[in-house]
Amino acid sequence: MDGDIKLQQYLLLGKTAKGRSMCELITKATAEPGLFAFGELLDLPNIQELQSGEYAAYKSLLELFCYGTWSDYQQCKANLPPLTPQHELKLKQLTIASLGSSQKVLSYDTLQQQLAISTVRYLEDFIITDCFYTGLVAGKLDQRQSCLQVHDVASRDVQLQGTQQLADAIANWLASAHLLLQRLEGEAAAASAAA
Repeated sequence: MDGDIKLQQYLLLGKTAKGRSMCELITKATAEPGLFAFGELLDLPNIQELQSGEYAAYKSLLELFCYGTWSDYQQCKANLPPLTPQHELKLKQLTIASLGSSQKVLSYDTLQQQLAISTVRYLEDFIITDCFYTGLVAGKLDQRQSCLQVHDVASRDVQLQGTQQLADAIANWLASAHLLLQRLEGEAAAASAAA
């Protein structure tokens, strides 16, 4: 089942769930295979109601799956509900997505450290089976250079404070594209005049 369809199902359930049932919904959604975006779920009013009180840890768990990484979890796991093996796998997948969106070449050493994976063999199996085959990451394993070359990666949810950085990056790209276009038009005009 497609990730968008899965998310829509959880959004429908989330509109009416409250308290403990909302916590169960968060637990199921964050462990759902193939579902990697949780921002819309986090925006539900019923989720926002969990901000304080006995279920606040579940909102924090959902925020971790929206924006966090395996390292973030390691730093705050005492304040979160326990993770199942499915949660651990998902969070490690999301960690690779985060790393791959900021760097196009990821060394095995960095990945092993960030994911707490002890062997290269297990790391490569994880990347192939749990990242390439799921469509989360497209790339190439370079065993000679001991790195993952990222060609494409699924996007993650963006925190509100991260939108300005995103807007700046788009503005820089647009300015570069305009400069390139002007140069190409100038060269085309020069080539036409010379012919």
